[in-house]
Amino acid sequence: MEQLREGLWWWTGTHPDWTPEDGGPDGWGADVSSYAFDCGDVFVLVDPISPPSVIDELAEGRRVAVGLTSEWHGRSTGEVVERLGASVGPQDGTVEVKASIADDHVLWIPAYGALVFGDLLIAEPGELRIPDAWLNTKDGETHESRADGLRHLLELPVEHALPTHGRPSTRADLERALA
Repeated sequence: MEQLREGLWWWTGTHPDWTPEDGGPDGWGADVSSYAFDCGDVFVLVDPISPPSVIDELAEGRRVAVGLTSEWHGRSTGEVVERLGASVGPQDGTVEVKASIADDHVLWIPAYGALVFGDLLIAEPGELRIPDAWLNTKDGETHESRADGLRHLLELPVEHALPTHGRPSTRADLERALA
């Protein structure tokens, strides 16, 4: 687990359903990313996978909430609910949904200027990007239409662009990905 800044942590875990067929230049890697945010009275986990035991210590004495970028990113949510008594869903402005495309949501954690992306933007194998192979071409979605659907996020005071597939990124990376 790595602390990205005070109160913001990132870790990775191996996705239990990953297969080599999922990988490749247009696929996703076996390791997926999760994030934790200290939001005062609420300790927030986003798309948690195999949370390290230090999470229990960091969350102690506070309400724990899980934010999901999509239903299929539930990962270890059941374990977190059981282990920490977490609730699931947006939490009184602590976590907000700022964009949604085909049931995939971009979560905004305003206290950290952080946007968390599920499958709409990824940062693997390299820099933050729209994964062309994951576009819904059956519905006519293109790289440009997805970028158009997300570009309004640049109006927010974004400091962190946090993909759940790949390494944490910056506002400059987000601007480049949506250009």
